[in-house]
Amino acid sequence: MIVPPERQDVAARSLPPPPAPPRARRGVPGWLRAAAAALAGATVASAAVAFGLARLGGSYAQEAFATSPSAVGEATTDAEAAERAAQIERKLAALGPPGREIWVAVDSYANRLRIYRGQELLREAVCSTGSGVRLRDPRNGKEWVFDTPQGEMKILRKAKDPVWVKPDWAFIEEGYLPPKGMRDRVDDFSLGDYGLYMRDGYIIHGTIFKTLLGKRVTHGCIRLGDEDLIFAFKTIPVGARVFLF
Repeated sequence: MIVPPERQDVAARSLPPPPAPPRARRGVPGWLRAAAAALAGATVASAAVAFGLARLGGSYAQEAFATSPSAVGEATTDAEAAERAAQIERKLAALGPPGREIWVAVDSYANRLRIYRGQELLREAVCSTGSGVRLRDPRNGKEWVFDTPQGEMKILRKAKDPVWVKPDWAFIEEGYLPPKGMRDRVDDFSLGDYGLYMRDGYIIHGTIFKTLLGKRVTHGCIRLGDEDLIFAFKTIPVGARVFLF
């Protein structure tokens, strides 16, 4: 059927306009897609690690106290520590270990550890000693005083890669209830590479806080830097006397 030209114009005017061609979608840059994927992966990994820590235990899984524990004052003032150090140093000078035995003197006021053979000084090292801080358990009022002990002790044993079984106060200090399981108390890195053990749990050991050497910041133990610790471990025998003042 042939449509006259005039009818073709009318039909053309009555038809709806053709749809506009679709606009080209802007593609997402490849680097942005990669970044989004990496972020999603990191989120999933972080969630998995947190879940794993909660399942395995450790301080992350402990129940926190309703109120934070507080360190109450200092048990020992500078003047008291200086006077006590002077008194014990005078006694130590008068005593003088006999012969050529190896012995150790720890000056907790000046934070110096000295290793002697008889009266010969073999090495002097900067150390860290007890802070003198008093910590109170908010549950029952029990207190701990973080002083380095004074007097004479002996090296009872030595250990490489020492492991610390964290006592209750280590968790209370951080605001956590002490765990019931032993595996949550094991710390195999804080004591450094070597430990020289004395009575009552006091140790000459390494530290991960090397910038604090020379300060009274410990819970009573004596901390040494890496090189001084190696020398002490190799030089000081089991049974050696340790004079702390």
